[in-house]
Amino acid sequence: MVRFVTDSRIAPTGTPSLRVIGAGLPRTATSSLQAALEQLGFDPCLHMAQIIPHANRQQLLLDASREKDTARRQKLIHQLVDGYAAVCDMPAIFFLPDLMDMFPDAKVVLSSRPNAETWAKSCFDSLSFFFSPWFYGCGLLWKTDRLWYQLNMRIIDWCDESYDLRDKNIFTASMYEQYNDSVRMAVQERGRSHLEFKAEDGWGPLCAFLEKDVPGTEFPKMNEKKTFAIIKGIMVTKGVLSWVAVGGAAWFGWRYAFSLWK
Repeated sequence: MVRFVTDSRIAPTGTPSLRVIGAGLPRTATSSLQAALEQLGFDPCLHMAQIIPHANRQQLLLDASREKDTARRQKLIHQLVDGYAAVCDMPAIFFLPDLMDMFPDAKVVLSSRPNAETWAKSCFDSLSFFFSPWFYGCGLLWKTDRLWYQLNMRIIDWCDESYDLRDKNIFTASMYEQYNDSVRMAVQERGRSHLEFKAEDGWGPLCAFLEKDVPGTEFPKMNEKKTFAIIKGIMVTKGVLSWVAVGGAAWFGWRYAFSLWK
């Protein structure tokens, strides 16, 4: 199973209270954090990898991100996160103030990279294709891919609305620093505590903050850079084959119609 392309997990039912909010940006080891939280018992944890393969979940995330009315937006957020014990990556980033207000006992973990420049380069190298016209063209014939592209464009607009961006470029050290500062401010405004965490820190700080025993295993290390390289190859191949199929069908249809006309 390739994360972000397929998802065999069954969406949870019921409404357990969200207990952990992973507030870190993508490419701050959010997948490793997801695996760690689930190993510590905060299971299931919602991540973008569980949203992208499902058109209905993507549409719900888009609708919630565009909703200006707080009550209606939070109702949509409940539909997205209810049943999950934790959330991280974009589902948390879009709605961090809402999630903190909706779940006042949830603990906030701000995952990060060693420095802002490292994050910016990692993001550009791994994700820029999925924000490009090339990805739009490859995925135009597939609903989940079209919605993924729409989500990425929404991310750009949301960041432009929230932060000082130049040319709507989100892969910058400035974007990283502004976002992290906004998390610290949102936490402080609500009198909450939070943990600033790097995957290199290992289990110790995370377990202490979440009041959990340290597992006897190594901290999870998910190689999402490699995953996104695989996904890019899948998307390009799928897109080329799809357009070839459409072109072939159109050619055969034209040939058939021409033969009838003759």
